[in-house]
Amino acid sequence: MFEIYYQSKIPTIGWDFYITIAITLSLVFSFFFLKRLYEDKLKLSNLMDFRLLYSLVLLYLAINIYAYCERIERIDRIESGELVSVEGIITDLKTEKVNSRSESFKVGKVSFEYNDFITSGMFFANRAHDSKVIKEGNRVKITYLPEGDDNLIFEIKVFKPNVK
Repeated sequence: MFEIYYQSKIPTIGWDFYITIAITLSLVFSFFFLKRLYEDKLKLSNLMDFRLLYSLVLLYLAINIYAYCERIERIDRIESGELVSVEGIITDLKTEKVNSRSESFKVGKVSFEYNDFITSGMFFANRAHDSKVIKEGNRVKITYLPEGDDNLIFEIKVFKPNVK
């Protein structure tokens, strides 16, 4: 019998996404007004060129919008049934701690690798670091989303024998 150890929650796109879009659009359409305000009224042109500052702000917002779009794409893939399952014994477990913690292991022929900083919060990355489930030899059933060379863990079930 398998018992759920970890299960992702499918997030919804919140109001912060729409605020980011609104801010980006308002910045794009008010470039000349903001430039005049920055240089003439605030007289800050000596500190930093307005175009550089404006470009950095737009770059930050564009990166956020890209991250949201990537999240929406992953949600669509999950909801359309692209999740895959594998059942077996955890082998080749490796843990590496440099600036953040990385783990990798195999279940059958499927490899899993994650990092507690880089891996999206939507997926398992053993952030608690006290997992009694991700151990060499444990029998698990993992549901994951294949993405390029990565297999993003959506759900982990651990085998619990029936004790009578």
